[in-house]
Amino acid sequence: MRKFKTIIIFFFLIFFTADHAGAATDYRVEQKDTLWEIALRFQQDLQEIINSNPQIENPDLIFPGEIIIIPGDGREIAIPKMDVNEIELIKLANQKRKELRLKPLSADLHLNGAAKKKSLDMMKLEYVSHNSPTYGNPIEMLRNQRISFLTVKENIGAGYKTADEMFAAWMNSSVHRENILSKKATHIGVGYIQGGLHGHYWTIFIVEKKQGG
Repeated sequence: MRKFKTIIIFFFLIFFTADHAGAATDYRVEQKDTLWEIALRFQQDLQEIINSNPQIENPDLIFPGEIIIIPGDGREIAIPKMDVNEIELIKLANQKRKELRLKPLSADLHLNGAAKKKSLDMMKLEYVSHNSPTYGNPIEMLRNQRISFLTVKENIGAGYKTADEMFAAWMNSSVHRENILSKKATHIGVGYIQGGLHGHYWTIFIVEKKQGG
């Protein structure tokens, strides 16, 4: 059966309880660290880390041995290996937001996991829809996985081979573009799966969380 490309968008709003932040801690920068990777490692908002470290003149330039203040409880967690396409899609989204002087979206490991499950579900069950036979709609899915949020928007697509192709398709749709460039959004999760009827499946959750959530 011929593979084809499709993209679809879903928008949900819901109020959900956010987690509480704890005390700050210090982190010594290691070789090849970036603030984005540090934020991901500690599951903290990138902008909050920037705000907590006014001594950093250029957030894109940090040095080994430098001390970074990590807001919240400062608990470092293991980072599950992300597909290069997933990493690239997050970079593309934040690059576009940066061009428009919007706050970058923080990669959230729990959202990444949920997005990966959704893409895998679409591939296995051969559908492209926001209403999953397994997980329900995005609100139900995130709620059942105990992921806190104020609002959630979901973009999905199938048939696009690379992150560049998928991102370009979303940018060419006014609704998809608006979701990715939402001024209220704070976090993003990306899930990419290769295989199945359409060859490539993509899901992103774009979420607004409470400060510290």
